[in-house]
Amino acid sequence: MLVVVASVSGAPGASTAALGMAALWPERPALLVEADPGGGVVAARFGLAQEPGLASLAAAARHGGHAGGAAPYVQQVPLGLHVLVGPGAAETAAGAVSVLAGQAEAVARLAPVVVADAGRLYANSPAWGLLRSADAVVLVTSGSTEYLDHLDTRLPALRAAARPGGVGLAVCGRSAFTPTEISGRLGVPVWAQLPADRWGAGVLAGRMTGRAWTRTRLAQALRALAASVAAGGQPAGAALEVVR
Repeated sequence: MLVVVASVSGAPGASTAALGMAALWPERPALLVEADPGGGVVAARFGLAQEPGLASLAAAARHGGHAGGAAPYVQQVPLGLHVLVGPGAAETAAGAVSVLAGQAEAVARLAPVVVADAGRLYANSPAWGLLRSADAVVLVTSGSTEYLDHLDTRLPALRAAARPGGVGLAVCGRSAFTPTEISGRLGVPVWAQLPADRWGAGVLAGRMTGRAWTRTRLAQALRALAASVAAGGQPAGAALEVVR
């Protein structure tokens, strides 16, 4: 299963959401692939080396040498999660993502569940190729009018690139609109609303530690979102509580 997590405007938390979803995936953690052409953040957040990672896998893929899977290229973060880290340099990251997005079906087979952080899906982003093979695309957005307006202009292209019914929203922070209102306005379901949570976000950013982070409001919402996507995109229950 391949799940692509991305945004279309600014930085509303796509990387944090992707990390949390992968770490809290039902039954066991998913493999996180940093497929952000703008550069990866996990290595910097958790003090990892940038290799092995996405760039070395892409180099092997150019010569057909990644058939053995992701194992030689992954690292582990303290969350108990295996990660294929992206290079910090945008030029290197964009080249690696372009190679792997051209082999999206192979990326989907790297692990039973792959969560790909595609960063900001700007026009002509190399990560667009991943959408064709994605079982689900989670678009992370702020609930403010300006973000929703921007998302509205981009959704036709995103829905055309993804599988039918495979696009849903994760709305971050406070919003003046209910999930029903947002879904009605944009024509795609709201799969989760992610609360502002300093502790939960701090752990996923590598700034804080503690096993109890899984009981934070953000972790609970991300666990529900992961379960929702695993179940085929049903609304994530308690995560849809509107934060005003």
